[in-house]
Amino acid sequence: MTRTKTKHMKEHMQKIADFGCIICYKMGYPDTPCELHHIKDKTGMGKKSSHYEVIGLCPTHHRQGKESYHFSPKDFTKKWGTQKELLKLNIELVNCCKGGVCH
Repeated sequence: MTRTKTKHMKEHMQKIADFGCIICYKMGYPDTPCELHHIKDKTGMGKKSSHYEVIGLCPTHHRQGKESYHFSPKDFTKKWGTQKELLKLNIELVNCCKGGVCH
């Protein structure tokens, strides 16, 4: 798999970024600015996820503080669900919602 981003990949990643943090959305705070997190898949030991396998996480939920994914992936998953579940939800919401509000 090529790590070069195609136009379609860039568009997908921008949609995820524009949607905002998926965790903040679940908490009732839509449109929180986010960073893109490439999900980790333990089944593909050492395999990097594609540019389509990204979720939006604000800095607090991504890498800062005790509630972040990178502080404790186990605790994060226990509280919010697996990265695959969050990815599925994030994509569904991006495809059905405009500006953080579903139709």
